[in-house]
Amino acid sequence: MDNQTIFQFFHWYYSTEGNLWKHAQEKAPHLASLGVTQVWLPPAYKSAKGTDEPGYAAYDLYDLGEFDQKGTIRTRWGTVQEYLDCIRVFHEHGIKVLADIVLNHKIGGDETEKITVQEVDEDDRTKITSEPYQVDAYTKFYFPGRKGKYSEFVWDSQSFTGICENEKIAMIRNEYFNGQWEDVPEKQYGNYDYLMGNDIEFRNEHVRQELKNWGAWYTEKTGIDGYRLDALKHIAPDFFPEWLNFLKDHFKKDLLCIGEYWKNDVGELLNYIETTNGSIQLFDAPLHFNFHQASQQGESYHMAAILENSLT
Repeated sequence: MDNQTIFQFFHWYYSTEGNLWKHAQEKAPHLASLGVTQVWLPPAYKSAKGTDEPGYAAYDLYDLGEFDQKGTIRTRWGTVQEYLDCIRVFHEHGIKVLADIVLNHKIGGDETEKITVQEVDEDDRTKITSEPYQVDAYTKFYFPGRKGKYSEFVWDSQSFTGICENEKIAMIRNEYFNGQWEDVPEKQYGNYDYLMGNDIEFRNEHVRQELKNWGAWYTEKTGIDGYRLDALKHIAPDFFPEWLNFLKDHFKKDLLCIGEYWKNDVGELLNYIETTNGSIQLFDAPLHFNFHQASQQGESYHMAAILENSLT
């Protein structure tokens, strides 16, 4: 295989003016001339914070800048048509497009539900610290601005494992509740299933199927060539291989997939690769930390050691 070069065409603090998709189109010829083979674009769907957040506070995965939701039609990056045009222009210049996929959580519910929860110890989330009690939580998502277009699936308390209630992490006592979080790779805090917002319940087969359906819809609508998967260490490791196999069977082609497992421990990363049967490549987080250490130590850093304890 020829050497491949992926270019990240955004950063967290990029302008909120909604011009990224247009800017990317303008730069496509230049990137191609430099030998860039893939671009990684940011989350393209509607954020719970409208245009004030890059898209990792995912609200509606089907809203790519098409519907009036969260105070805006466009996303932080632009409209759906500008996004589709951006992908088309990259393809015209021989550059493949990786989409940023955020399936760990949802934020910005449309309606509250009265649900039963139990708080956990933030430092050891395997320990339940309260008796069950009821709260009104924004766990219902029906996307009123979209009105059922593309999908009529309604997310509710059966779709999530936990929330943050009164600044404390709480498990939702739904039909999938067994006193434990999902079994995820990261054991920091006892179990690091919960990261933020409403944590998605992957033990719910209806949720898994909806995310597969969305993946097929999104890939077909946009023509993307692969995925950057967010927050892998917070998600049950059997889900994404299943999700990818579904998409590969659906489209009858290989789809490049690179995941973010942010941990400075090459052993954990290798274990994840083995657990998922090599179906997901990983960003070399330990190498990033090596470069960070080199930047801090300056001339005293031994550059011959830069690749030690990394995936490279």
